[in-house]
Amino acid sequence: MSLLDVTGVVLNRRDVREDSRLYTIFTHERGKLEVFGRGIRKGKAKLGGHLEPGATVRVTLAQGKTGETITAVERDHYPVATMASLAHLASLGFTLSLVDAITKPEAPDPPLASFLQEAIGTLEHLDGEPDDHSRFRMWVAWHVLDRSGHSPELERCVHCRNPLEIEGVRFSALLGGFLGPECITADAAAQEVSAAVRNSIRQFVRSAWPELPAFPPERDVERTVADLTRLAMDHVLERRLPAERFVQFARTLS
Repeated sequence: MSLLDVTGVVLNRRDVREDSRLYTIFTHERGKLEVFGRGIRKGKAKLGGHLEPGATVRVTLAQGKTGETITAVERDHYPVATMASLAHLASLGFTLSLVDAITKPEAPDPPLASFLQEAIGTLEHLDGEPDDHSRFRMWVAWHVLDRSGHSPELERCVHCRNPLEIEGVRFSALLGGFLGPECITADAAAQEVSAAVRNSIRQFVRSAWPELPAFPPERDVERTVADLTRLAMDHVLERRLPAERFVQFARTLS
């Protein structure tokens, strides 16, 4: 029986059969994996406590006839601080769900795996203010879209490839980027955006989290960026993330 060690973040888990679970883990070595934890729900099982969503783990996998099975687990880190509030849990669930939804199985992406760990670490030190969590989720979304090859073209018209002008620019989720004034007929549903909105999105894509507070967008700009973020995610994923419903629920209790 061949054994393989991998390191990654637990994205999801679901119960299967009477005493087992199927885990989704985004690993540095092999990308997203679905692996079995056989018998892990039995009362005397010791592995399950290490495999909570959001945990960074090292797992040993054994290849079987029906898939790979976890034989050993060592937990490197668990974001305990995120359990302090519904807002933190909502942001963690959003982050894990987005990475799960946008990645394909067995497609290694070490930069995205490293960013996922960075995002979880950032969330642990995040204040509990709703605006901070909203900005955090936008930062995560644009970075994940960018690292997975779905970030919109920021400097050129997505239709004609000419450099964008300052005014008259529209965002097209359908085409995956911005349209210059001369190309707005390419997507009648494209939404006009200001230079400030484009600059804010550029900062979300290119900045590390500690750099963002130096660029606080105006309230109307941030609302527009939030709308465009959701449009971009919905187009790429072709569906709304289930975690977004929990984000809305947590916001009503804040």
